[in-house]
Parts: sequence; structure tokens; C-alpha cells
Amino acid sequence: MKRPILHFLYLLYIVETGVFLVLVPWSLMWVHSYFAQIPPLRPILLSGFVRGCVSAIGLIQIGMGAVDFLAFCRALKGPSPDRSAAHDEA
Repeated sequence: MKRPILHFLYLLYIVETGVFLVLVPWSLMWVHSYFAQIPPLRPILLSGFVRGCVSAIGLIQIGMGAVDFLAFCRALKGPSPDRSAAHDEA
């Protein structure tokens, strides 16, 4: 792995974005946002369906961060002995 610090910062960004998207639709920040004050958009943005969809995108982000974190940990450990032996035989 060339730049583990940059990859780790990317992982932090992905997870932080996911947590933000999960929590904010259910907070007062969402209710008092600029777009929620526009009368035609207000009922749409405050509906449980839209809030749930945004939270679901956040959960997907967190899942992507978890998968990338596992790949990051494997890359830091280096190649496994089983894989290198199988690669040498081929």
C-alpha cells in the first residue's frame, strides 16, 4: 500500500458522511434547513419516506466504509502465505 494515511483519511470521510446522513434527517437541523422552509418542498422533505431514504444512503455509506476498512487492514498485513504460495505455483 503506497499511502496508508490517505486511505485512512478516505475511510474516515466515508464513515463520517454515512453517520451524518443517518442522523441529520431526524434532527432539528433538517427541519430548519433552507430547503425545508420552501413551502412546496416542506411536506416532501419532512416525510418519513424521504428521511428514511436519506438515512438508508447513510447506512450504505457506513457499510462501504466497513468493507473498505477490512480491505485496508488486509493490505496493511501484506499478502497471506496461502495466496503467495498459490501464486508461485501458477
